[in-house]
Amino acid sequence: MISAGLIVYARDVMRGLSEQTARIVDVQAVRLDALLHMRGGITEAAVMDRNMLLESDPQNKARFRTRQQAGMTEAREGAERLLALADTPERRTANEAVRRDIESFFATLDRVYDLGLRQQGDEAFRIARDVGIPARLKLNEWMQNRSTLLASELAAAKVKATEDADRGTAMLISFAVVGLLGAMALAGSIVVLSITRPLGSLVGVLQRMARGEIEAEIKEAARGDEIGAVGRAVEGIKAMVARKAAEEAEVRRRADEAAAAERKRTMVELADGFEAAVGGIVGMVSASATELQATAQQMTATATETASQSTTVAAAAEEAASNVGTVAAAAEELGVSVQEIGRQVQGSSGLAQAAVGEADQTTHLVQALRTTSARIGDMVGLISNIASQTNLLALNATIEAARAGEAGRGFAVVATEVKELASQTARATEEISGQIGEIQGVTDQAVAAIGVITSRIREINNVAAGIAAAVEQQGAATQEIVRNVAQASSGTAEVTRNISGVAQASEETGIAASQVLTSSAELSRQSEHLSAEVQRFLATVRAA
Repeated sequence: MISAGLIVYARDVMRGLSEQTARIVDVQAVRLDALLHMRGGITEAAVMDRNMLLESDPQNKARFRTRQQAGMTEAREGAERLLALADTPERRTANEAVRRDIESFFATLDRVYDLGLRQQGDEAFRIARDVGIPARLKLNEWMQNRSTLLASELAAAKVKATEDADRGTAMLISFAVVGLLGAMALAGSIVVLSITRPLGSLVGVLQRMARGEIEAEIKEAARGDEIGAVGRAVEGIKAMVARKAAEEAEVRRRADEAAAAERKRTMVELADGFEAAVGGIVGMVSASATELQATAQQMTATATETASQSTTVAAAAEEAASNVGTVAAAAEELGVSVQEIGRQVQGSSGLAQAAVGEADQTTHLVQALRTTSARIGDMVGLISNIASQTNLLALNATIEAARAGEAGRGFAVVATEVKELASQTARATEEISGQIGEIQGVTDQAVAAIGVITSRIREINNVAAGIAAAVEQQGAATQEIVRNVAQASSGTAEVTRNISGVAQASEETGIAASQVLTSSAELSRQSEHLSAEVQRFLATVRAA
């Protein structure tokens, strides 16, 4: 009966150990595996997001997007498995919260991808930096804490299993001692030989099994009595524990391999992304350093040439200042001469205007003379007509006196005298008419000549007025020249001062360019060293 009780108790103890071991292997290991898959999927999605931001080839972007979606699916499946394994309300609440955080993080990655497709790289980088990275860090912190918690639970379960095994062993020992004491009262030698030693051996096997030793040999299992049954039961427990240990080791090995593979793949992806980003930057820095070095050399040569040219320009500016002073003096003298010419031209213009007035007055007088001559001609014509009439009357009187005979002889003498006077008057009026015609011809010529003279005087007056205007303009231009020459003199002096400043600045630029040349050479050397270090780092990361 004691043996049967020990067997039943040992079976119960081993069953409890088996259930605890199954819980450790079936639940905790599965949780850890789901957590690893979720973490790997999140890492894959984040790495592919960064690669898509840095990649410009559409085919590579599509390949990265496919891998990102696969990582998202893996992470979602891991989150669902964790949610299904939640055995307490607290675990379920925490798993639902992290699933929402994962979906929010994946929504951010989808938004970054859409912005990248729309060629909005700056906005995509900003969202990835300001929203994506904090969300991923939060998820990483949760998964790290959960991994630590699972490890703690595994350790606690292992400790509890060990304690239960030790407690069961102690109870078995206690019961065995009690049974042995009772059996010793009945048959001490039989108990010692048939029960105590086999049970002690079985207890030792159970203790070694509690310490993790599952290779112990159970010789008592070959017996046909109750001790043999206990031994066979212990052997069955050993086989079950060995199987569970092997399963646990296999799960742990698979988890370690998956973690190592994921870590290897992640490191390779990080190395590729790092090489794509930093390699391009290092190349740009090296090229920029080379270009900066060439630019610095050109700046040095340019500064030297500028300093030399500045010295030459300064000398030329001083010479120009001297010449400008001479031109200014000559321009002032020219201005005085132009003013004197203006006064002379104004005097000539006044004389010409006076001559035009006198010529106009003479023309009026000659015109009046011509008019008077015409009136005299008219009077002479009238006198000539009167003389002709008188001559006709005298002729008639002579005829009448001849007809009167002796009585009209005296009247005939008078008529003859009158006829003679009429003839003289006619001759005189003809001569006067000729003289008047000559006077009128000369008067017309005088009027024409005076008109020509007046026209010439007016032309001279106009020319004099034009000369006066030109002289006035020349005077204004001369004054403007004087002002401009004065300004040119001031500007030349300012140019001389500025050229001195330019020469000094050129020297300082040459010094600064030399410093830039030295710095660019050092930058080029450092960029080459950085490139070598980056390649060494990438080789180390890929080999890890």
